[in-house]
Amino acid sequence: MNMIKWIWTGLLLSALPALAADDVPLQQSNPLGHQTLSAPDYLHFVPCPEPLTGNFVPAYTGTSELFLKGVLGKLAQIHPGAAWGREFQWQCSAGVLAMMLGGEADLAVSSIPMTSAQREDFTRRFGYPVLEARVALDAVQVLVHPDNPLDRLTVPQLDAIYGTELRAGALRPVRTWDEAGAAGWGAGRPIHACSGPEYYGTSKFFQEAVLGDGPWREDLRTLGEIQIPESEIAADPLAIMFSNYRPRDSRVKVLAIARQTDEPAYPPLPAHIYGEEYPLVRFFHVYVNAPSVADLPPETREFLNYLLSFEGQTEVAKTGSLPLDRAMLLRARKRLGL
Repeated sequence: MNMIKWIWTGLLLSALPALAADDVPLQQSNPLGHQTLSAPDYLHFVPCPEPLTGNFVPAYTGTSELFLKGVLGKLAQIHPGAAWGREFQWQCSAGVLAMMLGGEADLAVSSIPMTSAQREDFTRRFGYPVLEARVALDAVQVLVHPDNPLDRLTVPQLDAIYGTELRAGALRPVRTWDEAGAAGWGAGRPIHACSGPEYYGTSKFFQEAVLGDGPWREDLRTLGEIQIPESEIAADPLAIMFSNYRPRDSRVKVLAIARQTDEPAYPPLPAHIYGEEYPLVRFFHVYVNAPSVADLPPETREFLNYLLSFEGQTEVAKTGSLPLDRAMLLRARKRLGL
């Protein structure tokens, strides 16, 4: 199982060479992340003065592992006497949250937030509420071929394209491009709905945010673990695909998305992503099992202090995910008592 895990992680990282490599300027690999981190007075990391010698074993998801690897690597350089995640727990978000509820993890990073019921369960079990904060974010883009005349879709339309139960309020399934609004060009032309593996955090987020956690259409084209949306869509003008926020080239068109039919559609641009106007924004969350951060081992406090700093958020940005803006960062630190 560990061998499979590390092979899969290596494949994921190899698919993001320009984003994960230290020798590629952040301004080039993640312009929005670079812009966010360039804000005046963005908080920098100040290491604790005492030597650290304990163990830090987080629970985390596959997506968050991409930036945790960089964070823990830098912490190992700053505090070489501590063991930084040498016994990783590898779980999907649902598994990570189950570990928190079961008391198996002191700290977890998840791309899916705890539900109200899970928070209540946690409080009943441990006698105090779970500490939680946002630590990074991502915007899920909806991509089509540049020949497609559509510039926008609504969440109900996306549900009608990808789902079967119309939980977002559409009146009927949408299976052809003219039904989606591309009259003329799309007349009778089928929509080829594509996604990454259904167990991916991005797919789970899209299923919950758009389909209301309903089932996928039976003919969903599920692509392999390594996919390049530009290549997939360039090869199929009738395709539609959702994927994590990345700079895109001319082989795809990025659609604006509206929450409802009569609401404005927003493209995934900085003001709309950080203003949470763009509907398909997801956050990565940290959950801490302690009455306060002061009750945690010093290694765990140092991890949180680093992750929620310019240096830690730079590691987030290197993988293509989006760092917190300054206001979000300060709120997150306040929620954790840092």
